[in-house]
Amino acid sequence: MQDLRTKLRAATADEHRRTEDSFAANLAALPDSYGDFLDAHARAFPAIGRALAFGLDWAPWRTRWFDLQSDLAALDRNQPPALTLPPVTSGAEALGMAYVLEGSRLGGTVILKRIPAGLPVSYLRGALDRAPWQRLLALLETVVPADEAAAIAGARAAFRAFREAAALQPISRVLELQA
Repeated sequence: MQDLRTKLRAATADEHRRTEDSFAANLAALPDSYGDFLDAHARAFPAIGRALAFGLDWAPWRTRWFDLQSDLAALDRNQPPALTLPPVTSGAEALGMAYVLEGSRLGGTVILKRIPAGLPVSYLRGALDRAPWQRLLALLETVVPADEAAAIAGARAAFRAFREAAALQPISRVLELQA
């Protein structure tokens, strides 16, 4: 029998790949596109955090949100308007969203290595803290099989939010028009 983490990974593999692809242009154009990368995260991250707050008290998102705001300020960028997402309807759905947020933290370790010295990296440096991921894995083990579909739906919604935010960024639109 597969655990929920394995099921989430399998059920959202395509969503995950498409989300990574939506940020590829930003990462390919570093350091010039770093601000756009952070802007996209600033559009999605608080929307997901607020949505999951209705079904889960997931404090780690707040710390990363403050770090993201700090990095944007250090780049002298205004915080872009956040996306709007409907609140989650269950704790399992919120855990699915938290799975994506914490997974993005883990992915931040790879991106952090690519960021040139001198750029603010508080948000990405949060990737070095593995404790929230471990807490999330323990919480995922508490989801009953009947609620697994809600967790998967929450993860898919979070991936969609990040893709939508990336599509709003100038570099993504320029490369999309060139294709």
